[in-house]
Amino acid sequence: MRTVAEALAERAVGWRQGVVAQLHPLPHSLSDVDVEGWAAVPEPFAAGGTSGGADEVAAIAEALERHAAARAPLEIVTTGECWPLEHFSLHTVEQRVSPNYRYRKGYVDTPYTRAWTLPANEPIRVPAGLVGLDASYGLPTTSSGLAAGPSTTNALLRAVQELVERDAFTTTWLHSLAPQRFPADLPHGAQAFDLTPAYSPHPVVAVAGSLPIAGKPRPTLGLACRATVAEALRKAYEEWVQGTVFVEVWLARHGDEPVEEATDFDRHAAYYATHPAEWGALPWLRGFETDPPPDAEARGTAAELTQLVHALDGAGIRLAYRELTTPELSAVGLHCVRVLSPDLAPLHADHRWPHLGGRARELAWRYPHASPGAFPNPAPHPLG
Repeated sequence: MRTVAEALAERAVGWRQGVVAQLHPLPHSLSDVDVEGWAAVPEPFAAGGTSGGADEVAAIAEALERHAAARAPLEIVTTGECWPLEHFSLHTVEQRVSPNYRYRKGYVDTPYTRAWTLPANEPIRVPAGLVGLDASYGLPTTSSGLAAGPSTTNALLRAVQELVERDAFTTTWLHSLAPQRFPADLPHGAQAFDLTPAYSPHPVVAVAGSLPIAGKPRPTLGLACRATVAEALRKAYEEWVQGTVFVEVWLARHGDEPVEEATDFDRHAAYYATHPAEWGALPWLRGFETDPPPDAEARGTAAELTQLVHALDGAGIRLAYRELTTPELSAVGLHCVRVLSPDLAPLHADHRWPHLGGRARELAWRYPHASPGAFPNPAPHPLG
């Protein structure tokens, strides 16, 4: 029997009346993990791309959040307290003066829109190009800190958790760290890694490994931040499974042609499947095994959000949010928010332009006992 959420979400799908053009199950072969997966194609295509989920509602919700971020109107605000674009952990001055810098337009007459701080809920001006999914602003369009859920509180929790997980992964990768592994008894040789930064009471877990198909390796990675290790591990494992299916589709379409440059997230996800020898040489895989991180103390959506936000605030990490719920999302019972922070590093889509600015170089307050390697890591990250 369908739930109310499923019935409402299905109203968003279809060429004639919906904002999600297509919804279909992910293809499975005998080499794949028998875990359900779905893909949804949102409108507009240029800003959305393909969204995935472990079930139909999750895939639709992810597609709708991208639709909302592309379509929600953002007013331009010229007065009031401001977090300047230069304060965000994007690109350094040295990167921005490069002759072929691709985001120069975003730093010329940057428009600002309104957001609200967490936990104080005070108005703050932030770069509009970091709130919406609109390439016309000239800034990197990223889904980091973008989430949809059945309530604003739920969406805020997931958005803040995503900011934390992306900052954790981006930092460990850029600094060539070898994160600690912990026993998780995952199938198919997948390994679990503890990426939890010192500032976060919510554990951050990565799952990595290779699931061959027709003798070809499919190395990939899943990532999640949740209030408990069990939740984070389950979500990261689901993302890893989805990643192996994506690599299968990529190989079917492109064959063994190597990815020469990882210039978008799809090429990042497929890079090590076409350069398998480089996967085993990554410093990522050299960490020692230890116990899993502790769970957060709070339980329940509101309590988990409160604990996480106050922990970040106590660590000097600024947060602001903007509601992006459109009438289309309201009609299916969803709320969409964007949360952003100048102090946390979002993941870069183009390996030629990693996010080295802002506080990206600062390691001690994130991982005080880490032994850093080369910065920035010369190897492309594997997250799609």
